[in-house]
Amino acid sequence: MRILSALLVVLFFLVGCRAMETLSPLPTEAISPLPTERPSAPEVTPIGEILANPARYEGREVIVEGYYRGWDIFGETGAAPPKTRSDIAIADPTGGIYIVPAEGFGKLQEMLPPPAEATNADVLLRLRGRVERTAEGQPYILVSEGEIVSRLPSDIVLRARRTGGIAGFDQELTVSRDGTGRLFDRRSRQRALFPVNPTDVQKAVEALRPFMEQGKVGKPVPDGFAYTITVQDGEKVQSVTFYEGQLSDEAARALQPIQEWFGRGQVQPPAGTPRPAFGPVEAARSALAGKLGIPALEITVISYEAVDWPDTSLGCPQPGMMYAQVITPGYRVVLEAKGQRYEAHTDLAGGRVIFCSAP
Repeated sequence: MRILSALLVVLFFLVGCRAMETLSPLPTEAISPLPTERPSAPEVTPIGEILANPARYEGREVIVEGYYRGWDIFGETGAAPPKTRSDIAIADPTGGIYIVPAEGFGKLQEMLPPPAEATNADVLLRLRGRVERTAEGQPYILVSEGEIVSRLPSDIVLRARRTGGIAGFDQELTVSRDGTGRLFDRRSRQRALFPVNPTDVQKAVEALRPFMEQGKVGKPVPDGFAYTITVQDGEKVQSVTFYEGQLSDEAARALQPIQEWFGRGQVQPPAGTPRPAFGPVEAARSALAGKLGIPALEITVISYEAVDWPDTSLGCPQPGMMYAQVITPGYRVVLEAKGQRYEAHTDLAGGRVIFCSAP
């Protein structure tokens, strides 16, 4: 009996030491910074989702990736600074948002370029912080830590910038893995969203690969376009600039899909239809993701159009319900998920999303 008791004491001592070892805090030098490798899609929250659902994200910690936009130099936030006139903004392909530094963020701020110069708008930041809202409901991110990263945002496989032309174009195009194309015009501050076949994206990347080591292809011509294209190939990031007008046949063929996507972004939606902010479209996408229980990145935006709904039912009246008989501006958004299409009706801001037929 004494032997058994002694064994129990020894066993209890060993287990207790192990538990204390497990619960001991890690030394400061063992705490790793944010990972620099390409993160998985669920880890990074698109800014557009925060803008479309600010109440749902308020108080939650998020990781975002966005390009440094200084003092909102392209007007992507659509709002005034939340705290001070010196607040800075970031933007990813889905929208722009202000970030406010918390304690410990100062070192990164010291590394950032001047906030008023557009030439610095291509620095990609990876940030961790908590979503907060102003008294008016405007979301912003209270950033606790972050870093500058030299790659494309998560799930973006191709980014192109078109500059030049008689009108002095300055446009950004991004294409994601799920086939979502997004065009942002820095001068007009307009955005467009359009679908791209993911297979075509992969073919375009393959066609560009032989030119990546050259850095520059062709020669500048007066009033011609320059296309600076960056592709994400696994962990490798490569860039090349094509000068339209003096290209070999092979180079012209490699550039053709990029030119077509820029063109599609400019004609989506049809001429004369107001271009929406990403709010209504991303809100519809997020709502469908919630109903189907799948990531929003698995949902493709097929089309969207501005609609004046005849009443507040947004074109989906329910039996026994009364609706104000007033014209209600909004959007009809067609989405596709797992081979099936869904039609969402929204109001102008994307605050209400209705599916006439339940997903």
